[in-house]
Amino acid sequence: MRAHPYSIFTHSVGANAAGHSLLAKIRAIARAGFDGIELFQDDLDAFAASDEFRQIQERGDAIVSTPSLSSSPFFSGLTPPDSPMNLDRRCSSSSSVSTSSSSANGTPYCAANGIRSRDKYVAVAGLDDDLLVRNDKGDLVAGLDGLPMTYNAWGPCTATAYRQELAAASYIASYCDSLNLQVYSLQPLRDFEGWASPQDQLLALRRARSRFEVMRRLGADLLLICSNNQHAPATVGDVEKIGRDLAQLGQFAEHFGPVYSFYHANCSGSIERRARPIRIGYEALSWGAHVDIWSRAWQAVQHADRDNVGLILDSFNTLAREYADPCTRTGITDQHADPHAAVLQSVNKLSMVPAEKIFFLQIGDARRMPEPLKPSPNADEPRPARMIWSRGNRLFPCEYDRGAFLPTRDFVQAAVLRAGYQGPWSVEVFNSSLADEAEGVPVEHAMRARAGLDRLVEEVYA
Repeated sequence: MRAHPYSIFTHSVGANAAGHSLLAKIRAIARAGFDGIELFQDDLDAFAASDEFRQIQERGDAIVSTPSLSSSPFFSGLTPPDSPMNLDRRCSSSSSVSTSSSSANGTPYCAANGIRSRDKYVAVAGLDDDLLVRNDKGDLVAGLDGLPMTYNAWGPCTATAYRQELAAASYIASYCDSLNLQVYSLQPLRDFEGWASPQDQLLALRRARSRFEVMRRLGADLLLICSNNQHAPATVGDVEKIGRDLAQLGQFAEHFGPVYSFYHANCSGSIERRARPIRIGYEALSWGAHVDIWSRAWQAVQHADRDNVGLILDSFNTLAREYADPCTRTGITDQHADPHAAVLQSVNKLSMVPAEKIFFLQIGDARRMPEPLKPSPNADEPRPARMIWSRGNRLFPCEYDRGAFLPTRDFVQAAVLRAGYQGPWSVEVFNSSLADEAEGVPVEHAMRARAGLDRLVEEVYA
């Protein structure tokens, strides 16, 4: 039995845009001997809208593996009024009348808790604020399906699209159960925190809260939030404000109630589940607008000051910012006389982070760019240079023969041996090879990922 479960981000074995279905990728991951997955939100979206899933539904094979919330008094008691499970009840009763609107001066107001925001950056919403879309007058907005619109990870959406996503999540949960795979997390939720406008922050909050029911269907207790990529003046970099945003989401997660996660498979083949509270994990993207290093993300988590808000550590994003630079000839930053010593000094400070506040560890290496990128964003290229590099050049751990050059082992040693992280080791890779449409791509990449983790374990504990 491994000391650390093996996990992998579903995109790491094939791109849905290249025709690699989520089910094929999950099968490849199970075949390679992984213990669980991080479900890519984009993969779930693509599967929910796919002909493959429609055919599964038409055959009647879309089995819901999680308990029926509406049939159990215990579960119903944990389902708040804003849950999609109550969508029909809310829309057909007088309780569907708006309880929140904007005041005449534009300050957010919530009748549910009867307070106005004194902080121009705070999005005010009561814990029982629903997730239905309303116009400026507070009237429900109907979608093309004729039903009141709700929210998903991206913003307002039709109730039909959201229900299809929930059905897909339930099916993925049962599919993973059949392969003894745990769904560790749903990720990423993009551009959540730090919005300067209260209205923008409220929209982000509703997008995030829409994930809770999806997570309950998946049996995933961790929502991964990557740092906001939108720059000022739309967003602010005040870590106290960012911490408050994360804390508010953590409060909503607690109010929503637990999810029932995969615990282990019994000898009979049945799945035992355990109730776990939803956790909010915050990760620093190496190209984040305001939070681009792990220590700043940790500051925000500290300001959140909630048990269910913690830190996500990502070896690539940390090393891509603090050690590497795709705009230099060497691929290594020229900001330090000794870049390796500088990054070691940074990651060794992980020992000051309590192990229980590190919610997840993501691992990936990278190859250098053939030619240095021009610094961006600029007038000709809106994407940050590190984002461009990241999207096509990450590698699995220890793939030195393919050009891996980041000090990944040092980072993982700091997280595991010094900070004491004890959870899954999860591989997250984006590479141009994932766009290859060949049928064998998922199996090939899953096996490479497994081999890389095996070798990394040997190096870390050597």
